[in-house]
Amino acid sequence: MEEFVGGLWDKLITRTAYRGFPKARIELKEIERIAPIFFRALGGDAGLTVRTGSAATHGARRTWLERVAGVGEKQELAWTDESSVYLPTSIDVFPERAQNRELYLWLLALAAHDVAPDAAWIVRNQAATRATLHALPGLTRRYHELVAAALALRPDPAKLNGTEQAAEVAIRAALADPGSVETFEPGKQAPAPVSLWLHPQPPV
Repeated sequence: MEEFVGGLWDKLITRTAYRGFPKARIELKEIERIAPIFFRALGGDAGLTVRTGSAATHGARRTWLERVAGVGEKQELAWTDESSVYLPTSIDVFPERAQNRELYLWLLALAAHDVAPDAAWIVRNQAATRATLHALPGLTRRYHELVAAALALRPDPAKLNGTEQAAEVAIRAALADPGSVETFEPGKQAPAPVSLWLHPQPPV
């Protein structure tokens, strides 16, 4: 009985601590047939394959409840190498399934226009975003809708201190106005993952 109650308690803590929206989750396998076609139609390299990525430790600050539950330490982000585009196995970042599906499609578009792969993380992603929106202006409204939804879920800069606050302010500015941030000083801890951007340190 104690083990049963303990198991229920663990599940409750884990469910409460988890920041995603499981009921709105989209699996990559749901779009795996259209993903390569979409990627190439948007200008992506026909030689690249679309594959499932893997979760990596992000190093960002976690809540007390997340630490207790043992969740929130890793996240899957999109990234590319010389042969493939890697996408998260699933996405439940946003509370609506349509938003999570849009995020998959945005990441494919972003990967197709990764014009400065050797630049610093924040510069690279701003450049890719600008290139994407220039090539595909029809995505502008969708992009800004995703940004608004993402910013609502990010840490409040007012509740951060020093370099962590400055880093979060810079990320928010770069998302809202791509190209406006030229330098980036990370805080003592890594910033919260940016789901709309390519991975800062791909798990290669």
